[in-house]
Amino acid sequence: MINLLEPLAGSAAVTIFTIGLIAAGISSQFPNVALLPWLLDDFHQRAPNLKRPSYRIMAFVISLLGLIVPIFNVKPIAVMISSQAFGALLLPATVGCIFYIGNKTGLMGENKFSKVTNIILVMIFIFALIMSYMSLIGIISTLQNL
Repeated sequence: MINLLEPLAGSAAVTIFTIGLIAAGISSQFPNVALLPWLLDDFHQRAPNLKRPSYRIMAFVISLLGLIVPIFNVKPIAVMISSQAFGALLLPATVGCIFYIGNKTGLMGENKFSKVTNIILVMIFIFALIMSYMSLIGIISTLQNL
């Protein structure tokens, strides 16, 4: 990536790329830390409160995940590729849950998914399975090259 940026930015390419990587990491950290407590509050039907002691512990543990690279001396690119590929592994489960909940008459009532919506969701699920398979192959390949 730095080689692609060099003709435009010259010797500042490394600095610009480094600042961009740090900014991307920090901007992702805030929603990553807040997501689990918000989901738990939503599930328990209570007002969001990130000051609960258990949520602070969760935030601390999630934040420690950022230390995997320096502590275990892992290649940062391998961690980035693996984390992105892992997200694709979860996609079929997400689509499956949407399909299940959207077709539950007791929950959705008259807003239950139509046949067209179900056909589209099945096609998305098949695509998600293919992407998940490709992700798994990518993760295995990345881990073998460590």
